[in-house]
Amino acid sequence: MSNREDDVLAVEQLSRRLQEASAAVRVDEVVATDLSIQQLKVLMLVEYRSPMTAHAVADALGVSAATVSGLVSRLVARDLLVQEPAPHDRRALHLRTTSAGREALEEVAAMQLRHWRDVVHGLTDAEVAGLRLGLAGIERVMREADGGAGIATAEDGPRD
Repeated sequence: MSNREDDVLAVEQLSRRLQEASAAVRVDEVVATDLSIQQLKVLMLVEYRSPMTAHAVADALGVSAATVSGLVSRLVARDLLVQEPAPHDRRALHLRTTSAGREALEEVAAMQLRHWRDVVHGLTDAEVAGLRLGLAGIERVMREADGGAGIATAEDGPRD
């Protein structure tokens, strides 16, 4: 095996160990929210795969339209989602997260981000520089893979 192949394998193994090590933080962040797992899934789908209809959400989750209807109703009642007529088909309703819905998703992610910040602060200067370079490379490849549509940066600003 070449050095690159060895390095790629080592990165994959490190990534797996990091995911396992941070599992407790992910569990804590989900448990801390007053949203159900299904509600979080709906919010995430709508936020990151917009525009979506309730039917498309049901397909993505593999559940019935009635199940999604109830989830959407509860999220709309809590001002986390809105339903808007689709521009080219007034019969279809597109779902959109509200600023409160985005905040709810951000709160779930905040605990993991705080944990990540603590970890990064524990690194040496050289490790932080190397991590910055590596993460920039990962971001570049991910942007190239999806045309840049799914990855927001600080420069992108809010999506309202």
